[in-house]
Amino acid sequence: MTLKQLNSFIALTTLVICASSCGVLKQSSKYNFNDGIYKTKRLSTEKVYVMRIDDDTLAVFPVKEFKDSTAILSEQRISYATFQRKLKDNKFHRTFYKPSFDLDVMTIPVTYRPSISGYPNQLTNSYSGALYGGYRIDAYHLNYKRTPLNVYKQNIKHIGYSGGFYAGIGNTLIDAFSLNDPNFYYQYEGVLLLTGIAGNVAVGNFTFGIAFGTDHLLDQNHKYWIYQDMPCVGFTLGLNIN
Repeated sequence: MTLKQLNSFIALTTLVICASSCGVLKQSSKYNFNDGIYKTKRLSTEKVYVMRIDDDTLAVFPVKEFKDSTAILSEQRISYATFQRKLKDNKFHRTFYKPSFDLDVMTIPVTYRPSISGYPNQLTNSYSGALYGGYRIDAYHLNYKRTPLNVYKQNIKHIGYSGGFYAGIGNTLIDAFSLNDPNFYYQYEGVLLLTGIAGNVAVGNFTFGIAFGTDHLLDQNHKYWIYQDMPCVGFTLGLNIN
């Protein structure tokens, strides 16, 4: 098995593990809409405490916070229940948001490098592994929809958004084409240090998104590599671990 085939196998194995783990980790409290404090808007300071009464009924209490970090639940309770919906358009929507720190393991299977020094732009695929940390907002979309039998059904959809920084290790083909060294006559797989920023979308514990960063060749040929510290764009796949 060649090194490129090995890298492809490792990348495929990583994706299989991510997909198979999704069903197990989806039961985590981070991905379910459980009792707790949520925001009513993405960037709002207004908070509410949500308590599940049963499978179809929620009780929402506004939360008042003080400068000494204490908080109390106000007596203004709002209930959402299947038997209370009386809407002409047959639909009801409400979204709750929960911010948190995001920690992922991710790979960048596809990288785009712009043209440089007379060389054309490139779209490369190679194995890489990185650790990602950033700010995340989980959104829980609450929906009640009336059925033809005049019964309202509750549905909650979850999706997460995050932005942050990553660092990791990757590989790239080093040859006469990629080095500004006329005396270089062989090729090998070079080790890269990957750094940059990324924006991800999360569905359950599985994440995907776009990365903007720079790659650093970690051997004596780094001063000749045409892409050393040059910006690049990549597609990310990851797995949330916190």
